[in-house]
Amino acid sequence: MRFLNYLSFFLILSLVLFTNCAKRGTIDGGPKDTLAPVILSTSPENFSTNFTAKTIQINFDEYVKLNKVNQQLIISPPMEIQPEIIPMGYPSKYIRIKIFDTLKSNTTYSFNFGESIQDNNEGNPYSNYRYVFSTGTYIDSLTLKTTFKDAYSTAHLGRVNVLLYEANDFNDSTIYKKKPLYVASSLDSLRDVTLENLKEGAYYLVALEEKNSNYKFDPKSDKIGYIPQKINIPNDSIFKLNLFKEEKLPNAYRPAMISQNKWLVAYEGNVHDLKLSVLGNNKPIPSVFSKVPEKDSIYVYTPLEKYDSLNFQFRSGAYEKSYSVTQRNVKLIDTLQLKFIKSGTLHFRDTVSVSTNTPIKSVHNDLIQLIRKDSTQVAFSTKIDSLNNVVKIAFEKNENEKYTLSLLPNSIVDFYDKKVNDTIVQTFQTTKFSDYGNITFQLSGTVNYPIIFELLSKDEKRYDYQYITEERPIEFQLIEPSKYFVRIIEDANGNKKWDTGNYYKKTQPENVINFPSEIDIRANWEKNETLVMP
Repeated sequence: MRFLNYLSFFLILSLVLFTNCAKRGTIDGGPKDTLAPVILSTSPENFSTNFTAKTIQINFDEYVKLNKVNQQLIISPPMEIQPEIIPMGYPSKYIRIKIFDTLKSNTTYSFNFGESIQDNNEGNPYSNYRYVFSTGTYIDSLTLKTTFKDAYSTAHLGRVNVLLYEANDFNDSTIYKKKPLYVASSLDSLRDVTLENLKEGAYYLVALEEKNSNYKFDPKSDKIGYIPQKINIPNDSIFKLNLFKEEKLPNAYRPAMISQNKWLVAYEGNVHDLKLSVLGNNKPIPSVFSKVPEKDSIYVYTPLEKYDSLNFQFRSGAYEKSYSVTQRNVKLIDTLQLKFIKSGTLHFRDTVSVSTNTPIKSVHNDLIQLIRKDSTQVAFSTKIDSLNNVVKIAFEKNENEKYTLSLLPNSIVDFYDKKVNDTIVQTFQTTKFSDYGNITFQLSGTVNYPIIFELLSKDEKRYDYQYITEERPIEFQLIEPSKYFVRIIEDANGNKKWDTGNYYKKTQPENVINFPSEIDIRANWEKNETLVMP
């Protein structure tokens, strides 16, 4: 009996223990892995000399993957034949580099992987791992420090490649045709780059924001910054590079017919300097052109006539180009249409503008009426912006006023003698002067006059500007309440615009000073600001 009691006790105890063990619970996987992979070994060893191997292997303590290695990996000096990096697309405990190029003698090479090496599970990067070797008897250890910025804007630059060329075989065409001896690249939003493992010597320094990262300058797509004089290494200086986009050279492409008398022409260069003439059946015919918004193209308009052949002749400075084309049977151009660019509330700094879909030939002010709410007439002036097919109507504005603008029939005539057929009416309303702010600037320090003083909106668009030739207060009245910034352009050649640089001509861009401090303009405020010139 006692035996049965003990047996029952143990059975019950076992059942209780089993039940507790079988209860559901949450499996704790432990803390999240935040550690980068660890390199166990490399073959040949990192920083090897007298290097002759064709294969490099880097071994890790865990599975790793390569992320965007084609964009991240920087090989300096660049190789003409790119090495093969494996494995690609799947995890492995090693990275193998197969070298196919012929290595230069007595040269230090570096492979900078950036952020491309990551562990397979959490994506923790092995940041800026560099594999370095020398084909000579020692590792070059000199460095060169650089810093860079956009020459005009405060906008973030993309990846910038800093290039170093040996001076003894460098000429004006080198950066267009040959890869540099050394290269380093910026990461993320960094604005400084250090070139490492350099040998003693004389060099030329160039920085490129490239589209295709081939270490060759393409003026059509790349921004460039350069130091014009030779640099001797070793050097403790920090070299500053201002990156700029060169002005495109004039280049007109073959006209494409999009209606019976309207042609689309891709055009690179400054359209303000473009001279265009058109021959129809070998005789000059009337023609006009306008710019296509936000594109390197123009529309060319020709008469509503049929020609056996048309010859388009483009001239800009020393540039000349001509194309002979034939017309096709396509639809006629649309009839004249008008559109007010702005309506409703009219700020005191605004200009009333009317856009058209065809070129404007003439504006008849006597057929335009502008009246106040008390029906009295308002004096105004008009100006044709032919490049953008816009009529601008300027007049002095009063506060708390309602204006009615009427474009009567025949008030606007286009290139094809089409006229406004109906009366077009638009109303505008101003508010109070106290809804706006005023600001006065004083400049402290050395100012290289003349300057272009720009007031910029938060997205760096020009809100207003003044051209200043001598020391004086700089006033902006009736400013819309918002946040603003200031940009000052030192107009060295006095042409009242910012001029970019040109590498081939060895000209640097005109100096631009962007003040980082935000200026808060509030309604009914009078503000005074002193800007200290750097």
